[in-house]
Amino acid sequence: MELKFLYHALATGLSGQITVPFQKTIEVKAPSSLPFTGGYASSLEKEFRYEQILSFASAETVTTGSETANFFDTLATSTIEGLNILNVVTADRVVARLASKYSKDKGERSVTFAGSHFHNLRIAGCPVEVAVDPARTKTARHSARAQYGTFATSIDLKNCPGVERLDDGGLHVPQFGKIYLAESVVTSSYQTISMVRVSLGCAVEGHIVLGHASTNGEPMPG
Repeated sequence: MELKFLYHALATGLSGQITVPFQKTIEVKAPSSLPFTGGYASSLEKEFRYEQILSFASAETVTTGSETANFFDTLATSTIEGLNILNVVTADRVVARLASKYSKDKGERSVTFAGSHFHNLRIAGCPVEVAVDPARTKTARHSARAQYGTFATSIDLKNCPGVERLDDGGLHVPQFGKIYLAESVVTSSYQTISMVRVSLGCAVEGHIVLGHASTNGEPMPG
């Protein structure tokens, strides 16, 4: 009997909500997703600016699902260029890449985040080197059913006065808020990576997520 496969792939450039000094949901930028039959989808948005709070030069996402002789392959990528959040978080490029492979013979799934990276990331004007290392996943205490953690390696903050490392893996910038880098959630049904999550806590409050990718897939029941 022919083996059928249900694909899953989703990627977004940016999403969020501002709650202070006004309430505004930011429409998802550059979304792309696959139907369960697989295929190809992409989205591109250029020159986005929101109320002098955040901007990017471009956001591009791609999702693909395809079949070879031995595997079902799924890929989701999100790339943001020219990022600026309140002139505190800036980056030339942020890339989320999540690829999964399902073996027809073994019925096993493998996943890689290889290719996810930051280029010229700066926090509060200080250059911050962040390596995304899938082998370093640190599980937090959020759920017994889902693994939640970060792939970001240790960040050197000695040249970033005022920026503090938090116990939950985030970074705190006074009168700005909290920054979380290369976060991942892994469950039995999907894997995700979000390259930047910001919780604003200053004259502007809200939350923003940038560079998100999610994939998985499974054989058709029966």
